[in-house]
Amino acid sequence: MSKILLTGFEPWGEWTINPSGEVASSLDGHKIGGVSIVTGIVPVVHGEDIETVRPLIEQHDPVAVVSIGLGGSSGLNVERVAVNIKEIDSDEGTIDLPVVEGGPDAYLSTLPTRDMVEYIRSQGVPTQLSYSAGTFLCNHLMYSVLHHLRASERDVISGFIHIPPMPEQVVGSGRPSMSLDTVRQGVVAALECVEDHIRHSASV
Repeated sequence: MSKILLTGFEPWGEWTINPSGEVASSLDGHKIGGVSIVTGIVPVVHGEDIETVRPLIEQHDPVAVVSIGLGGSSGLNVERVAVNIKEIDSDEGTIDLPVVEGGPDAYLSTLPTRDMVEYIRSQGVPTQLSYSAGTFLCNHLMYSVLHHLRASERDVISGFIHIPPMPEQVVGSGRPSMSLDTVRQGVVAALECVEDHIRHSASV
């Protein structure tokens, strides 16, 4: 059976629970159509993120890699673009460095992003297409995975989805949130759309 690799992040800092990791872990072994979901939990550290995901790609030989991470929107953000910038703090202040030295300025998601947004919305989960994955670790992982897949000439589609924090994580802050069950529902819908896209692409 073909596999889709779904990754989420570990907790870090004040976030003692990371909903992206919780959702990913809950879907390990889940079956969608003709694919099985395999999952990986990624450390929130530049470099260690792709060093964790790269062996999972080699191990599972997936047909798609879908990564999810914590964002600040009121709905799911299906990311369209990853840029070759990582923003880090240094002794000189905040500076921009390349994710991959000499790499392309940006990569576009190879997932069916517009179809995903429409389908997730049809399942009742607020979702939008986003054209900026930021300059932090989520963008770093999205760019790094797309770069690895191109460099290794793998016929694998990949992209990233930002998810909101859970209500209990932002109590009293006024920040948007979404229940873990609703996030999971949206991620499952995204994976269903990806599976459908792969199945129809194979039949053309």
